[in-house]
Order: sequence, then structure tokens, then C-alpha cells
Amino acid sequence: MPYQSRMRNYKSRRERLEQSTRNIRIIFIFAIIALAVYIFKERQEIWAWLKTYFY
Repeated sequence: MPYQSRMRNYKSRRERLEQSTRNIRIIFIFAIIALAVYIFKERQEIWAWLKTYFY
């Protein structure tokens, strides 16, 4: 049997933090895009709702 190092899948704390930070940033960007699309689609309803409180 060939030698298998147990360290081959090891990731340091810094590498794990960088990967999770990158994933969170990607999720945040897509959430902002989805929110912008939703606001654009519902802009008339949002405007009507705002008018009830400020006019």
C-alpha cells in the first residue's frame, strides 16, 4: 500500500476563514441582486405603500 499522508486535506485556520469569507461575500452579493430585482418588480406597490404614510 502506498503511503498516505493525513495532512493532504488539512486546511489552516486562515485558509478556512478565507474560504468561508469568500462564500459569505458571494451569498451577500446574490442576495443584494435578488433584492434589487424584487424592488424593481414591486416598485409601484412599494411607492403606493409609501404614499399612504407620507402624503
